[in-house]
Amino acid sequence: MPPAQAWPVLMNVPQTAACFPGASLIETLADDQYQGRVTVKLGPLTMVFAGKLRIEDRDDTSLSATVKANWSETRGRGNAASVTRFALLPDGANTRVSVQTELQLAGQVAQYGRGAGMISAISAQLVADFARNLRTTMEAAASGAPAAGASAPISGIALVAQALKTQLKR
Repeated sequence: MPPAQAWPVLMNVPQTAACFPGASLIETLADDQYQGRVTVKLGPLTMVFAGKLRIEDRDDTSLSATVKANWSETRGRGNAASVTRFALLPDGANTRVSVQTELQLAGQVAQYGRGAGMISAISAQLVADFARNLRTTMEAAASGAPAAGASAPISGIALVAQALKTQLKR
């Protein structure tokens, strides 16, 4: 799917949010502003984050945008703030999604994730799972069929995590 066709699929936030493991969209607050929930497993702990995100710098011409999000762990064990920049790029007849994320953690959640690069490893796995699910969704959109789920063959869209900068705060 070429970038111009992939862009409206990617910017369908309810559909795209469903591709992210453990994420659910709770409410649309305004244009490009949402409330959601993300469940993440950090080692033996399962943490649920509730938060708000907004799409900024949305450029329908260059097919790029920035997503800013603020999350609070529902049991008071910390919070997270992220800034994710992404752009769609042509890759032959397909599309490559370039992603750069900066994540800041505070409170107990930052302490839990410090050991052995846990946050980086979990982030990489979440991005890989999201990419697989997004590919499936976009392939279904291109064929006019409903999304078959994460087990469908992977081709077409390639999601590349160019950089994941994790900054931990106490």
